[in-house]
This record gives sequence, C-alpha cells and structure tokens, in this order.
Amino acid sequence: MKANTDLVKIGNHCVHVEIYQQPQNTESIIMVNGALATTASFTNCVKYLSDGLNVILFDLPFAGQSKAHNPVGGIITKEDEVNILLALIERYQPTSLLSVSWGGYAAMMALAQSPTSIRRAVLASFSTQLNESMLRYINGARHYIKTGEVKTAANLLNEEVGKYLPRLLKHINYRHLSRLDDQELQQVCFHIEQILSMNDTDYEQLLGNIEIPTLFVNGKLDEYTTPEDILIADDYMPKCKFEVVPNAGHFLDLEHADARQRMEKILRGFLIPSELERQVA
Repeated sequence: MKANTDLVKIGNHCVHVEIYQQPQNTESIIMVNGALATTASFTNCVKYLSDGLNVILFDLPFAGQSKAHNPVGGIITKEDEVNILLALIERYQPTSLLSVSWGGYAAMMALAQSPTSIRRAVLASFSTQLNESMLRYINGARHYIKTGEVKTAANLLNEEVGKYLPRLLKHINYRHLSRLDDQELQQVCFHIEQILSMNDTDYEQLLGNIEIPTLFVNGKLDEYTTPEDILIADDYMPKCKFEVVPNAGHFLDLEHADARQRMEKILRGFLIPSELERQVA
C-alpha cells in the first residue's frame, strides 16, 4: 500500500509525514514511535489497521526521512517532540493515537493537554516506572555511547529489550544503530537523561489529566516495561484499560506471528468503530 507524503514545517523543523488512506475510512490514527525508530517500525500496524483507519506516520527531525531536511546540530527535547506531535494532531485531526515504547512519553504529555480530535489512545510497551532491568539497559547504553563503543551499545539492545526479536530484525537493528552519527548519538543520550529526570509526581499529574479511553498494552515476557508496573495508571486515569500479549517481549508484534495476530485483535477491537460495534452486539 502506497502512502501519500507531506513535508510539514513546524517551528524550525521539517517533519516527514506518511499518510495511508482508504476511501471508506472516516477516522484516522497517528502513531508515535520510540527512540530512534522510524516510520518503518509501524509496517505491521499499517497492514492490519489501514482498512478501518487512515494511518498517519512521521519521523522526528533527527530520524528517518526527516533528517535530510533539517540542519545538523541542535537537540530535540521532549517538549519539542510534544509540540511536533500536537502540531500534527492539529493539522490532520486524527481520532486515535498509538505510541510504542519511549514514544509513550511524548504521547502521554500530549494527551495530558487534551487535543480535541483525539477520542482514544493506545500506549504500548510503556511504563511509568524505571525498574532494575530498564535502568541496567539504559545506563549501559549511555555508558557505551559516551565511550564511543557504539557497536557494543547496538548489541546491548538486541541482548536486552530486543532479546525476543527474530534474527533478521536483530541484524537490522544492529546495522541501524551501529551507523548512527554524532548528532543521533547525542540525541539518544539526551533522551535518556530526560527520562531519568522524571519522577512519580510528574507521571501522576500527566496521567491524571488524560480523560479519554486509554489502553495500555504490554508483553507478558517484557522485563523492562512490565504489565504489572503499568497497573499504577489505574489510580490516576478514570478510563484506562490493560491488555497483555502472551509470549511477547518489549517489541510485541515484531517478535513473532502469534504476537502479531494478538496485537491485531487487541488494536482493532479497541480502535476501529465497526469492530467496537460488533463486539457490543
């Protein structure tokens, strides 16, 4: 399926946007990826959601197809990411939002500002708590990047959060991460520092301001953003639900066919109006 593409100017940045449209769809979803991932990470989601929702994908200024359109230098802060996301929501008026992994931080901050078009959201592989496994991983990644051991950092991702990925995707991850330039590496380290600086009060206030139905999806085998750790959101959010994908780790539907089928069922059931009506009936 071919996407329509836009290059959107937001402040001092240019953002590459891909839109997958079907004439019968009346609603749309914007997807927020994690860390240095690009629009390609949502290939599965496009396949199993695009017949019910128009799909909007984008690369942040330092990543993917946006990178060539932005000057070298300068760090994108979490606040910048939120402003970019809110600007795209304002422009395209999606009715749903899906984030994965660290994209959940920007998504959470944006949703807390109640963008008017968004009616429901899914935060996948997200946690408000940095547990021992996640701290071990991100501190290790930061150390290897700062000491110039980028290939070791790439291997660390595959050994830790990516441990359940198929061999081909591990190879793609390694090749992508080991070729990051200095700007991208600085961005990774800055992103880690911002996440480490957030505390429980920050999360409580943000989650408490999200009033739309929100679904948290985590892999049963995920040691880094565990299904148990995210349950605390229920204390602050009036309309949140939780789903667990069996036999899946942090990368969920990218790991194997069964996880993909389970994610498809979960997302379609929560996000697509006709599927919701069918379940009620």
